This record gives sequence, C-alpha cells and structure tokens, in this order.
Amino acid sequence: MTGTATGGTAPLVTPPADTVAGEVVLRLTDVVKTFPGVRALDGVQLEVRAGEVHCLLGQNGAGKSTLIKVLAGVHRPDSGHVEWRGQPAAFADPQAAMRAGIATIYQELDLVEDLSVAENAFLGHEPRRLGFVRRGQMARRTREILARLGHGEIPPGRMVRALPAAGKQVVSMARALSHEARLIIMDEPSAVLAHDEVGNLFRIIRELTAQGIAVIYISHRMEEIREIGDRVTVLKDGRTTAANLPARGTPTRDLVAKMTGRTIEYVFPDRPAGTGAGAELLRVDGLGRAGEFADVSLTVRAGEIVGIAGLVGSGRSELLETIFGARRADTGTVRVDGRPLRPGSVGAAVRAGMGMAPEERKSQALLLGEPIHRNVTLATFSRYARFGFTDAGRERGEAERIADRLQLRPRDVRRPVRTLSGGNQQKVVVGRWLLGDTRLLLLDEPTRGVDVGARAELYRVIRDLAARGVGVLLVSSEVPEVLGLADRVLVMREGRMVREAPAGELDENTVLDLVMAGSLMEGTPA
Repeated sequence: MTGTATGGTAPLVTPPADTVAGEVVLRLTDVVKTFPGVRALDGVQLEVRAGEVHCLLGQNGAGKSTLIKVLAGVHRPDSGHVEWRGQPAAFADPQAAMRAGIATIYQELDLVEDLSVAENAFLGHEPRRLGFVRRGQMARRTREILARLGHGEIPPGRMVRALPAAGKQVVSMARALSHEARLIIMDEPSAVLAHDEVGNLFRIIRELTAQGIAVIYISHRMEEIREIGDRVTVLKDGRTTAANLPARGTPTRDLVAKMTGRTIEYVFPDRPAGTGAGAELLRVDGLGRAGEFADVSLTVRAGEIVGIAGLVGSGRSELLETIFGARRADTGTVRVDGRPLRPGSVGAAVRAGMGMAPEERKSQALLLGEPIHRNVTLATFSRYARFGFTDAGRERGEAERIADRLQLRPRDVRRPVRTLSGGNQQKVVVGRWLLGDTRLLLLDEPTRGVDVGARAELYRVIRDLAARGVGVLLVSSEVPEVLGLADRVLVMREGRMVREAPAGELDENTVLDLVMAGSLMEGTPA
C-alpha cells in the first residue's frame, strides 16, 4: 500500500506548502517537568522529522503521557527547550498547539458523547457565516473525511455515544484531520480496533506521512512498531534511554531492555507442576445474545485459568459482561457451584463469589477522583461502615495490605487513583476483588495499555490467585498472553466458540488462523 490516496480521490490533507520531507519539525532538548513529589520528565530528548512515523516507547510511568501533554499544550515544561518548525515554542493551551498544527489523539478519547460526529470533528472551529454554524457544510466536510478514513458508513449526524469504541476512535481521527495538522500524536490508537481496522489505520498513517505530515505513534505492541514505524525513541523513568533507533532493524530484546532492563517482552510465571484444577465453579450452557454471540458453553474450575482468544468484535467482552450479569442473556444459563444465577443481575453474581475487571477500567471500574483506598474497598465497603460511620483507618489498612501484595506504585493509598499509571490502575481493579470472597474472577483485556514491567507483575498476581483456588476467565487480544498464562484456551470467532484445547496444544499461528478464518456465517440462513 502506497501513501497516496487511491481511486483518484483527493488526499486526506493538503500538503503544507513549506514542508520539506525529512526536515526536523519538532526538537525537544533537556525538557524537565515536575509535579509535587514526582519528576515526570527528567531531561527528555526527542527529534521528529516531517513525513516520518516516530514511535515512542516506554513503560507506564516512564513519562510518555506527560510528554504528550507538554506537546499538546496541557502542561508547560519547567526547563529545557521545545522547538517547533525551527522556532522556540511554548504552547499556552491545547488550542494554541492545535492552531500551530499539532493534533493529539489520546488513548482515552476526549469526545463529547452528546454531540454528533460532525460536531465533534469540528469542535471549536465550526464553519460559520454571519455568526451562524453552517451545519450543511460541516456535515459534508465530515462525510468526506470519514470516507477517506475508510468509514463512510458513519453518519455525520449520529450521536457519538451511539458508536462503538472503534467508531469513536475514527471520530477522534477525523477531528485531527479537520485541522491542518503538521504533526499528529497517536496514543495507543490500535487498542480498541479490530484486526482489519488496524490495517486501515496503517493505510491512513502512510498516506499522511506521504503528504509530509509527521506522526508520533505510541504503542506497546512491538509488531506494530515494526510495521508502521520509521524511528524509535525510548523513555524510562522520565529520561530518554535511546533515541532515533531504526524501528525495523533494532532487535526487540534491545528495545525491551532500554524500557525495563529486561530482555524479554512476555514474562509468564511458571505453571505449577502436578496440580490439577479443582471442582467446577462456573458452567455456561447455550448462552446467547442476539447480534453479539450464540450458543456459548464453557466451564471454569477452581484454580484454573481459562483464556478466550478472539478479535475485537467477536463477542468476547459481551460474553463476559453477560456472565457477570451486566447484560441479560436471551438464551442459556449461567451456573456457579451448580446453582443457576439470576440473569442480568450483577448483585447476584457478586454474592455468588464472582468479580470482574472490565476492559474500560477508567469509565467502568474506577472512581478517578477518589483515593486508591476507596477504589480498592468499593465492592466490600459495607465491612468498614457501622451505624452510619466509616472506620477509615481499617479501610486504609486493608487497602495498604492489598497495595503491598500487588506491589502498587506508589503505595500511598490516599492518592487519587487517577494519578496512577495504567498498569497500577489495573492492579487496583484486580485488588478490589482480593478483599472479598471472590472465587471466580473475570478479566477483560487485563493488560490493555499496560507496560512490560507491570504486565509481568499482573501475570504473577493472576497466577497467584489461581494457586489459591480462584478460577479465572480472561479475554485478551494478545495471543501470546492467552497461550502463556491460561491453562485452557477457547477460541472465539464471530460470536461462536470454534476451538477448545489445553494451552500447550496450541501455538500462536494456529490461534490466529482460527480467529481470522473466513466467516462462519457464510451460507447460513439470515
């Protein structure tokens, strides 16, 4: 795929007349940013050239998010130099950065859910005439951008809240392209995309870079760095540990070592030898929801980790939410310890000893403004309340015990949970269920957006839970993760289970062949 538009259509963007491919458009020198008690950036160096995809790697907490916000005008550096297109730059706010030509697509998308697709795409710079918004022109221009993005099926007038996660990602990209951006920063853009949508994303990126636009691409997925990246800069503890490495020629072990000091990307705890799974905890029979998944049956035993592999959109997350009672099944039953659960009741699932860590932890699992200890005790809060009063000391003490057990960093449980890195936020969600009587834990993308080091720690926690007799049912888009962590693997495709086998009997290529095979629904009646 070349970087130009196909079929005679116009390019995604108009090439900046004064942009020269290969010239340095952004240079950071010794940039420092501190917060109370934290030196988030400690002398960062970064150089980005026009027409390149510059990949930024680093563990959660390495300073990537702070660096993005400095470039986006959210934070101003305490010292150091930022040059934008050859001139010193200090963006007072995000609008100033956008006007200068820097667009940012955050991992946690900053869309207004109750506005339409077109209103989000042109938010803050709506086409106007005589003070009135020209809605027809705005809808037409949005439609053109969406078509270039390969998603012309999204109506400009649809409310953003009605879109799936992948659709919202597309709208965020449309917003960036509605400006005359010279640099687009993409923070984990593939995290919510299906396999075919990732391919479309890369097509768009190649077209952008062919037009002289620079892209900073942030991802934890090494295979994406290889495919789309030109050069790589690595951050660790707020410092640049490697700069301008070739994305395709640098060995993965070298990149991971620069990030963590280790030389392997996946670090799985050993499976215990000679210990079989215990009694059956969960039995799902013939479970189905119209348009999402059909006729799913599975079991999980005490001390067993069962992994579900499948692409985004295969029905995996919907299945877990239905088992947990967050959705109501149309057909089938869910039993815990042989007793049927009331359909569509989260309370019944929790009382039966089930807990869940959802994929969207920030919006579905955490109270971001509340302290860590309150988030940890959320599911068991009644234990610390008596006669209308809360035993805050006991509550914090229990949360500190969990923080120690999970190696939470930082360990101060009085900090707001929003100040934690993604991996530590995920530990809080998992830790919540360690305080209760949870015997069955459902994990949806437990390491999404989590760095290599925190990922290994989460694997240890999950394996420790299984060793204590907890049954685990996890969903992951990372096939090596499913194969390396699970005892037994279920492969899901288009809402149906297509294979079940012990993890040791499967390899990555086999699983990928199964999840990416031709449609199972071909030739079946509508």
